[in-house]
Amino acid sequence: MQLQQSKVTYDIGQLKPVITEQSFNVHYNKIYKGYVDDFNEGRGDIPFNKAGAHLHGLYFENLAEYKRQGLYGPAAELIELRYGTAKNFVQTYMDTVNKLQGSGWVFMNTAGYWNIIPNNRIVDNIALVIDFWEHSYYPNFGNDREAYARMSLDCINWEVVNKRIIAFKEKKKERVAA
Repeated sequence: MQLQQSKVTYDIGQLKPVITEQSFNVHYNKIYKGYVDDFNEGRGDIPFNKAGAHLHGLYFENLAEYKRQGLYGPAAELIELRYGTAKNFVQTYMDTVNKLQGSGWVFMNTAGYWNIIPNNRIVDNIALVIDFWEHSYYPNFGNDREAYARMSLDCINWEVVNKRIIAFKEKKKERVAA
């Protein structure tokens, strides 16, 4: 099985101020591509590289131009159900980010709960994922990870998040029916 890098469908220049074109280039074309290439060539820690490629694919897929869309659909419904308000949702997200020690990933699962992946690991119910390895935030934010965390929510493609929630529910229904 060969892995492929996901294609970006947005103007990377429109990710500013969260991600500059230079930091995107390093992140996407060197780090993400490195995970894919290392896995495909059988180099290094194969499970780590596979998970790194998988998570980066989900991350780049769920990005959108800065402040492009508002929250709607199944994601909005989950957030209202779990948190009551967008403010509570963001606060829980920030609390989760602050619990992450060192590097890793913060993700909202398809049930609306925030979680941490402290390293690279494949998780099957990710609705939204944000990279918190230093390469993702340090070039633009230095050690101000909280600013990166807050602003990253303004670069989320909620259409992609909604599709992941719906797809996971459909898979779950199929498993129950089988």
